[in-house]
Amino acid sequence: MNILFQMFYTVKRMIMNPKAILINLLTYTIIILILGSVFGSTYDIQKSLGKVTIAYANLDSGRYGAIFDAVLHSNDVTQLAELKPVTSLDDGKVLINKDKADAIIYIPYNFSDDRDLPHVVHVYLSTDYGVPTLVVKNIVSSLTNLMNTSSVIYNISGQTEVDAMGSEPQKNNEENVNEQSLSSSNLQATTAMGYYSIAMILMLLLYGQEYGIFMASEDYLGTLGNRMRLSAVKPYVQYIGKGLGLSLVTFFQAVILLLLTKYVYGVDWGNHIIVVLLTLFILSILVTLLGMMLVIITRSIQKAQSLSNFITLGGTFIVGGFVIVDFGSLAYLSPSYYAKTALFNVVYGNQVEQALINIGVMILICIGFVLVSLVASRRTVE
Repeated sequence: MNILFQMFYTVKRMIMNPKAILINLLTYTIIILILGSVFGSTYDIQKSLGKVTIAYANLDSGRYGAIFDAVLHSNDVTQLAELKPVTSLDDGKVLINKDKADAIIYIPYNFSDDRDLPHVVHVYLSTDYGVPTLVVKNIVSSLTNLMNTSSVIYNISGQTEVDAMGSEPQKNNEENVNEQSLSSSNLQATTAMGYYSIAMILMLLLYGQEYGIFMASEDYLGTLGNRMRLSAVKPYVQYIGKGLGLSLVTFFQAVILLLLTKYVYGVDWGNHIIVVLLTLFILSILVTLLGMMLVIITRSIQKAQSLSNFITLGGTFIVGGFVIVDFGSLAYLSPSYYAKTALFNVVYGNQVEQALINIGVMILICIGFVLVSLVASRRTVE
C-alpha cells in the first residue's frame, strides 16, 4: 500500500503544474507536422540513396538455379544492388522488417523441374511505390529476360556465365514473375508522418530522464537526501513507488501524443496497440531508471542533466530520429533503439514475437540499471 501511496503522490505532484507538460506536447506535435510534411515527398528517395538492398533465397539446386545465381551476380546487377543471401523467405522478411532490405527475390526448390510449369520468380517488395521499388522491378525484368536467354545458351553449350544485361527483351516476362508487396499483405507501408511520429514520441520519452534525475536528486543528494534516508519510509518502497509514478507521467504524455498523431495526422498504429503501449511503458520505466542512475553515479544534478541531454539528442540521432541514416551497431547505444525496433516490427511488420523480444531486452536493461544504482547508492551512503 505504501508503494501505491508513493506512486499516487508522485503523479499528483508532477501534474499539479501541467504547463510544462502541455508545452512539451505542443512542441512535439508541431515538430512531427513539420518533419512529416517536409520529408513526405522525399521519404522513399532518401532511403534509395546508394544501392538498393535485395535479399535473395535460391533453394533450387538445378540448372535454372545455377543460371539465376549467375544472372543475379552479373556486373550490371551488382552495380545497382547490394545482395544479401538468406536461407528462407522468412529470413528475408525479417530483414525487411528491420529496414535492412528493400525486396526479396525467392526461387523455390522445384524451380528447375520442367514438370512444374511455369517457372515463377517470386518477388516480395517492402513497399509498392518509390525509387527502390522501381529499381527492383527493372532488375527483376532484366533478370527474367536474361534467364530465358541463358537457358537457351545452357541448352546449347552448358555454360551459365552471364556478362551483361540484355538490352532488348526476349519476351514479355510478366507471367514469369509473381510480385507481392509486403506492404499490401502482411506489412504496412511506412510513411514520413508515421516514421517521425514514432521517432518524436521516443524522443519525448527520452526526456523522461529528467523526472528520474529530479527524483534521485531529492532522495540521494544534499540535506533533503540525508533526511529521506533517515525517515521511516523504506528505501525500496520509495524507489519503486516514485519510479513507477514518474514513469506513468512520462508514459501518459507519450499516449496523448500517440492519440494526437492518430486522430489529427491520421497515423496508423497497426493492429496490436496493446504491444505498442507496452513498449512505450517499458521505455518510460527505462528512461526514469536511467535518469536516477545518472544522478546516483555522478552525485551531481548538473552533471546528470548534461549527460541526459547528450544521451537524448545523440541517442535520437543515431537511431535515425532526425534524418534517416544507418549507423549500424552504433545505434545499439541509444536507449530507444530496442523500443524503435519493437514499434517498427509490430506497427509496420505485424511481427509481435520480434517486438516482445525487444521488450524483453529493455526489461533486462532496466534490471541492469537497478543493480548499478543499488551498488552506486551504497557507495554514496558510505
